[in-house]
Amino acid sequence: MEPIDAVLPGAQVLTLPAGTPAHRYLARRADLVLVVLEGAPALAVGAGPPQARPAGSVVVCPRGVTWSVAGGPAPARLAAVGFPSGPERTLAALVGPPPLDGAALVAAAADGGLEVVLEPLRRVP
Repeated sequence: MEPIDAVLPGAQVLTLPAGTPAHRYLARRADLVLVVLEGAPALAVGAGPPQARPAGSVVVCPRGVTWSVAGGPAPARLAAVGFPSGPERTLAALVGPPPLDGAALVAAAADGGLEVVLEPLRRVP
């Protein structure tokens, strides 16, 4: 089977370790589509709290709107597609092991055209 980015330019498969802390991101120049392939990561668009999304879920992250990604109880795999391409590769570096500390996370995101929004995330009761 061909890698997803060979078939669909601007696509990246991400591995999200279990328990990856939630971070909120913003892409000002690209839309991003996340498709859950395995596991149940917590995803949100806008100011709402991240919620577990089962395999097969699709989340559209429009440019200029914040969105968040967090690991669930087990590792997860997501397909990320950027329009135009770019933020999906940065997101793969940000969520994959090893975890980045705050300063490294912000710097890596900025290098790839994403912003990390540092306001606290609301929790699901």
